[in-house]
Formats: sequence, C-alpha cells, structure tokens
Amino acid sequence: MTTWLKYNLICTYCDTLFEVTTQDFKKAPTCVCDYPDELILLGWEDATVKTSPDDVTNLTPPQVVKINSNPYN
Repeated sequence: MTTWLKYNLICTYCDTLFEVTTQDFKKAPTCVCDYPDELILLGWEDATVKTSPDDVTNLTPPQVVKINSNPYN
C-alpha cells in the first residue's frame, strides 16, 4: 500500500491557506502568488485510503435500475 500524506501550508505573502496531498513532498509546492519562500508548513497527516474488504461492486447491484424504483426491494 502506498502512503499518502496531506500537508497544510500557509502563504505569508498573500494569506492563502491550502492543502497538498502527495506521495512525494520533495517537489516544493508554490502558491498562486509565486512566492515559494513565503510558505510555512503548518502540519501534516496520513491521508492513505484504507482498502475496504467490501468492494463497491459487491454493494451495488450490477443491473440497470429503472428511474423512480428501489432496486433493494
């Protein structure tokens, strides 16, 4: 499983708060104002999506469903 991390940054030049979700943070993100030296890293957290044992295809019926009907009845 690949690890994804979500980084929270703020630009002190234009006061933009933004999030970057990536596997590799070596490529420094830049703000829309293009002042990369003004970024402050506020924090990061794990953003890896755990695969569920119940795949979506097992929960959703594969047949076509008529509009205004309930396929679960």
